[in-house]
Amino acid sequence: MSYQCSQCNSDTEEGFLLEKGDGAMMSSETWVAGKPNKSLFTGLSLRGQTVYNIVTFRCVACGYLDSYALSKQ
Repeated sequence: MSYQCSQCNSDTEEGFLLEKGDGAMMSSETWVAGKPNKSLFTGLSLRGQTVYNIVTFRCVACGYLDSYALSKQ
């Protein structure tokens, strides 16, 4: 899948935003539909909510980043 930059209409390359957690733990970002539900033990509860993987495209000309929630997790 390819996209044109929304700012300058140049080509983009697909990638992802890296989320760094505690220690060496790394993951990609996600998007969750709805409002956040607090959880005592995990901070947030995702029970019953739809979670999407985020794909980010970087413009090869101007460096602008566009992110899309394209696929459910």
